[in-house]
Amino acid sequence: MEVLRKLVSKDGSVKYLFKLEDSNTIETLYMHDRNQKLTYQSTVCVSSQVGCKLGCIYCATGMQGYVRNLSADEIVQQVSICNFHYTYSKIPAIDAVVFAGMGEPLLNYENVKMAIHKIYSDLGINHFEVVTVGIVPYIHEMIKDFYDKGIHIRLNISLHASTNELRKKLIPFTVKYDIDAIIRAAVEYAEAFDTKVRMRYMIFKGLNDTGEDVERLWRLLEDKPIKLIISQYNENNVPGLIPPSHADILEFCEKVGKKIDCGTFYNFGNDIKGGCGQLRQHISG
Repeated sequence: MEVLRKLVSKDGSVKYLFKLEDSNTIETLYMHDRNQKLTYQSTVCVSSQVGCKLGCIYCATGMQGYVRNLSADEIVQQVSICNFHYTYSKIPAIDAVVFAGMGEPLLNYENVKMAIHKIYSDLGINHFEVVTVGIVPYIHEMIKDFYDKGIHIRLNISLHASTNELRKKLIPFTVKYDIDAIIRAAVEYAEAFDTKVRMRYMIFKGLNDTGEDVERLWRLLEDKPIKLIISQYNENNVPGLIPPSHADILEFCEKVGKKIDCGTFYNFGNDIKGGCGQLRQHISG
């Protein structure tokens, strides 16, 4: 795996463009949380696929289409390269790996599972987060495969809508799994690992941030072991999708938080197109 480009953000995060042996490219984001905005101090956000087949309308990766799955070794190499660079630079070594880069990790489940075990055994990292649109059968597989294994994996599900109709427009692939089925799987995961599942709710101004959305989210999530994380849409020049202001995010979170556990998300690397939904396979620009 070859480093083709390295972009450094004003917030200290670093985006890598890696060239694979077959000349495909992927992007990986390293985040050093100097101001403790995240759970962990030194995190790498890895890709699990070249491109993505989900077709999420807000995501730069999804706009490219799907090329192939990454192997377990290609996933591990992303972590190893980042870990070497920052340990060598006397910045804290990687303490968490997040599967939130290019691709849907649960559609490459076997290689992601092997990579987690290898990162745990070879690099001593034991904090992981798998970010998924909610591939229900593989959430059940995660419960079966990692229960009582001593490996800490936080499940993070991209919700982004309070109705199935809007969600299918935003994330066409999820037509197979409705919101109720995804929430049931999330609750099963939370109960199996005695934790809370995170659900991300990305705000698109004027689309999914109404009072009706707040009330529907209350009905869906109240009294469940789930924490809703409110984030902003990162601009990808999609007609009809408008990023909210920071004040909009705080206001929506305050309203939702009256009845359910809720927090806001900090986006690293926005100025280098390293935010959620902005990673893509490209060499120019």
